[in-house]
Amino acid sequence: MKKLWGGRFNKELDSTVKCFSYSLWVDGELLPAEIRVNQAHAKMLARVGLITQAEGRRLVTALGQIGKKFSAKDPHQNLWTSYKGVEDVHTLVQQELEKKVGPLAKKIHTGRSRNDLVVTSTLVYLRDKLPLLNQKIERVQKTLVGFAEKAGLQVIPGLTHLKRAQPVLAAHHVLAYVGMLDRDRARLEDALGRMNVLPLGAGALAGSGLPIDPKFVARELGFSAVTQNSMDAVSDRDFVVETLSVLAILWMHLSRLAEDFVLWSSEAFGFISLDDSVATGSSLMPQKKNPDVFELIRGRAGVIYGNLLTVLTVLKGLPLSYNRDLQEDKPALFNSLHKTALALETLSITIARTEWRRGVENWSSEEDFIYATDLLEYLVEKGTAFREAHETVGRLVRHADDQSRMLRDLSLNEFQRFSSQFKDDVYEILDPKTSVRRKVTPGSTNPREVKKCLQSWKKKFRGV
Repeated sequence: MKKLWGGRFNKELDSTVKCFSYSLWVDGELLPAEIRVNQAHAKMLARVGLITQAEGRRLVTALGQIGKKFSAKDPHQNLWTSYKGVEDVHTLVQQELEKKVGPLAKKIHTGRSRNDLVVTSTLVYLRDKLPLLNQKIERVQKTLVGFAEKAGLQVIPGLTHLKRAQPVLAAHHVLAYVGMLDRDRARLEDALGRMNVLPLGAGALAGSGLPIDPKFVARELGFSAVTQNSMDAVSDRDFVVETLSVLAILWMHLSRLAEDFVLWSSEAFGFISLDDSVATGSSLMPQKKNPDVFELIRGRAGVIYGNLLTVLTVLKGLPLSYNRDLQEDKPALFNSLHKTALALETLSITIARTEWRRGVENWSSEEDFIYATDLLEYLVEKGTAFREAHETVGRLVRHADDQSRMLRDLSLNEFQRFSSQFKDDVYEILDPKTSVRRKVTPGSTNPREVKKCLQSWKKKFRGV
């Protein structure tokens, strides 16, 4: 197989070294972006007179044919299977182009290096992929909004330190994740905004002595500016790190969501029921119905974190400008993008098929210390100082706990032993729906606030 280099060498590259250094099995994923970059470059070469207009048209047409040829292939069949002797995606395009236009193909690389070409193709690839990923995140958000609507006015215990803390609407809990994912989408869009500078034209590191026109290529590919520093351009992988950082934060949110769903589906909580089509069983225990989707998301978050750390470690201490170490950015980047896209699709399906179980609020008959904060605020409303009210309710809870009784089982006389401010209406507070209705602050779990939040998200997703 032909290489893009080799004139000064008189020995063939060792087969083991080829296996170690060749990268088509990874960077073949850039092929559609590579075709577009090459087409823009060919048009530019013709425009500045480095090739004729006719040659430019032939190259653009042939490149389009190559793109169609490979887009028709099985997407699950790696290019490496059929092109084991090809070093990388750049060499593959060159080889295929020579088959179509002969010696003219040798002109396509005029005025550039693989160093500025690969970073350009990776940017074009990401500028295509990230908006699609954002759409998948939005789909999960919409699914969560639907799941929150299905919860209605069901109340569940909100947890701190994994202990029951205060009653909250189930919908309020779910909508918290919609807000998290919205910040993730904003971060992706923000990262995309910094991918608007074209590196092509930087050459290997110092630019080109040929009269190429990077601004024309930038317009062709939709970039708003061209690089101001050729050395920075070929060594820059900030956009890869930033993408992986955003994905790591996204997966942190997905992992937390997954953990809540794992807990809610357990017998200890029993809040939700997973559809058979999105759960798995045990090879030994016939009764099991396992939340594997959520567990895998929780586990794969670690892989995404690892990919970010991989690229940060590769970049740490690299001298300017290009170094072959940079080849290792793509396995981590592509792996994270693939896993994220599939996880988001799977989450949307799984949550859409999950149901809230009847009798979710049965927990409230087992535990009413969760209303302690409501009792505290009850006393404050009657004029008791906050710290005094806090101390009073703490002693009241300890009294009930010492006797293995619940607060609702205490007599009014017992309540009044701790504070004369307690009246008959104190028992009305010991109810989950009353507790959530008593909240008055914006963004609280009050049903009015949750409904307002729900309607706000629905309006946003309708594009109103």
